[in-house]
Order: sequence, then structure tokens, then C-alpha cells
Amino acid sequence: MEFRISADEQRVLFLIVDHLDAGDAPTADELSRAAGGDVMRDVASLRSKGWILVRHVDEHPMVIGLSPMAVAAVRNLRYGRRET
Repeated sequence: MEFRISADEQRVLFLIVDHLDAGDAPTADELSRAAGGDVMRDVASLRSKGWILVRHVDEHPMVIGLSPMAVAAVRNLRYGRRET
């Protein structure tokens, strides 16, 4: 797992976590709408770095979970994240 992620990837990661925490497996299109722009590159990067698990449903990438190492890393990232 590649632990270094960009600020944009981290923003998308937190969007993903919010969806997953709500019981939703978001598609890249849903994440793009929530982010206000195309996040497909960030989703692909997070997948290749081992952060997220993706399944293709009807040819659309859907985030179905975080990797076990990412769960621990997100806890650490959230600890330093200030809610606004």
C-alpha cells in the first residue's frame, strides 16, 4: 500500500468514507457530483495505491470498501482532521 496521497485524493477519500459510513457504496459518478468535478482519476489512483476496493457494476466503478490498512490510516487522518 502506498501511504502518500495528494490533498485531492484525501478529499475524495473522505467523501468515500462518508458514503460508506452511511451504508452506501458510491459510484465514481456519484462521487464526482458530490465533489463538484470529475474524480475518476483520484478514484483510480486510490485503488492503485491500495486504499479502496472497487467493483465494476454495469461498467461503472463502484467503491465497495476500504482496504484493511486504509481503515487504520483513515482513523489517523481523521484524528488530525478538523470538522468545519
